[in-house]
Amino acid sequence: MDGASIAAVLALGAQAAQRGTAFLITPESAADAADRAALLYPRSRTALTRAISGRLARSIENAFTDIGRDPDCPPIPGYPIAFGAARALNAAAKAHGSSDFAAQWTGEAVRLSRAMPAAELVATLMQETVDAINSLRTGRAIGSGPDAARLNA
Repeated sequence: MDGASIAAVLALGAQAAQRGTAFLITPESAADAADRAALLYPRSRTALTRAISGRLARSIENAFTDIGRDPDCPPIPGYPIAFGAARALNAAAKAHGSSDFAAQWTGEAVRLSRAMPAAELVATLMQETVDAINSLRTGRAIGSGPDAARLNA
């Protein structure tokens, strides 16, 4: 999640860019240690699943997404039944030291998350977005974020 991606969606006509996942690993977030670790783990993958809440949503792959993907999985009840059951299962698992059944909601670009305070993240994203928009205007390669060297090579 960097300013170049924000500039890209704005250039394509979007009015805004949602970056909620970027803020989950800030110190100000209420995400627990297991969620933060999963968000920062370089091999974390995401999947769309109904298994956690009964509604289709993106989560970091875990035991819940495995259940939802299993061809022998019975039909998942709708919300709020599935979500209530998921919360109870997660609480029981956490009581035994497991985060395998956490609802680890995330966006597609979880691997681009950067750990920093929220105010610093906002300032960084803003500057990167301005730099990327200026790059579009001048015809230079876009990018001042973590992938800038690769983008500008």
